[in-house]
Amino acid sequence: MNRPKVDSISLSDLVELALSGRMRVPSFQRSYRWERNDVTQLFDSILRGYPIGNVLVWQRPAAAGTVLIGHLQIQSEAVGDACWVVDGQQRITSLVGALTATSDTVDPRFRIYFDLAHDKFISLPRTREPGRDQLPMSLVLDTARTNAWIRARTHLSDEQIALADQVVAAVRDYKIPMYTVTGENDHALRDIFDRMNTFGKPLKSAEVFNALHSISGEQKPGDLRMLGTSVRTFGFGELPEQTLMQSLLAIRGAKVDRDFRNEFVDDGDRHAAFIRTEMALGHVIDYLRDDAGIPHVKLVPYALFIPILARFMATFGPPRGRAAELLRRWIWRGAVLGVAPQGNTVGLRQGAAAVHTDALASAQRLIKLLPVAAPWRPDVSQTRLNRAQAKVNILGLLSRIPRHLSADPDSSGEPIDAAQLLEAGGPLTTIVDDRSALGGGMANRLILPPGEVDDPATLFLSQDFDERVLASHCLDAESIALLRNGRKASFLERRAKEVEAVIYDHVQSRALFGFPDGLDVTTLFDEGEELD
Repeated sequence: MNRPKVDSISLSDLVELALSGRMRVPSFQRSYRWERNDVTQLFDSILRGYPIGNVLVWQRPAAAGTVLIGHLQIQSEAVGDACWVVDGQQRITSLVGALTATSDTVDPRFRIYFDLAHDKFISLPRTREPGRDQLPMSLVLDTARTNAWIRARTHLSDEQIALADQVVAAVRDYKIPMYTVTGENDHALRDIFDRMNTFGKPLKSAEVFNALHSISGEQKPGDLRMLGTSVRTFGFGELPEQTLMQSLLAIRGAKVDRDFRNEFVDDGDRHAAFIRTEMALGHVIDYLRDDAGIPHVKLVPYALFIPILARFMATFGPPRGRAAELLRRWIWRGAVLGVAPQGNTVGLRQGAAAVHTDALASAQRLIKLLPVAAPWRPDVSQTRLNRAQAKVNILGLLSRIPRHLSADPDSSGEPIDAAQLLEAGGPLTTIVDDRSALGGGMANRLILPPGEVDDPATLFLSQDFDERVLASHCLDAESIALLRNGRKASFLERRAKEVEAVIYDHVQSRALFGFPDGLDVTTLFDEGEELD
């Protein structure tokens, strides 16, 4: 095994690696998450000579292309010895971004200054001009520009000039320990990374997966971020990286919570896995949208439906006939009964293990994993999209195909596009100002695009709407009359009954509680044979 090479890299050399295109940040990386305060504290640690941690890179070839590090976009030629950042991305992005910022840099996390008057590092938005005593960190690696900045400020005291010199020297002299792993065998790399992230604030499993399995960046989709971008073009919203990772793992094996450090044989295996996952997720989205009646990922009651369905699609292809029907029952029964009573990890593992050999039998096994059906009624108090019941409630209201409301009669009455609505933000609008229990629930909510109607109650008082438009929102002439007569409580009671009935009927039409889940009886007869 090649031992990792341990060296120290200065900040100027780090910047040079970035500007030359040799420092590559894989596109997986947990998107740049640091806040402004994190960056100013980083520079304060450098000034004080505190350690800021190690950097781990994998030295291997990189293709020509656009290199993105912070605000920098560098068109780089292919290089044979690129340094792919495995650990340290947040610090490297912060340092390179701040030390190369320009007047056009928008992100305030890279607009870092040392305030000589107050002896501290600060971050400024582009809309705010720095003060005359605020030394830009983007100058400190350039001796001529730094000296010119100091000379232009004749008002600075000797103590402030000495402080500026101290800041400049601290940044120029600071070195970061860098571990470099070479060679194609990435076992040591994975082991080092895993051990480095055992301590401190651990990364989420999807982030660790990305770090270990998305280094080359030469094939698409080659990591979870690119896979997510591709899947988003399917018009179903943005799937979380955790869901993408679980889908990929479920397709390759039923034990979804396995150790994935050695998941792939080589880059070809990795690339094939991402391609297969992309195709399977396309079928999942088609099924959820067209068969299950769920128009957007925000309304999928439980995220684990997606990786289990991905395994099903990759194994059998899009479901047909009885299998498609039983999968729909599984989704909707699970949505209201709870699809993972023993927890998500156990539920995901059991669900993935149930998918094998035969499509119909797999769908039946999934149904048998659900809790025993008990009498169920909608909980119309739930309105928050982080609750499965609220998603079921919204799906129930969407089943009425709600229509636009507007003070302009010519623009009212057209059906609302559910997917576009959910992309725009929250789908619910409050009807009346009411602090009661009913006022806080679905009885007092309309499905409307954000900002379309600021005050629905006032609009109903001043404008008449077609019965079809009212019915699409679980309203009728009698409920509007109650509202116009100032009887808010009676209005909410009436609408609560209608909303609950609509949601219940919608769920039952898809879950089919009480129906047998075995073979379709019609398949027992030969084609053309009639039933008495």
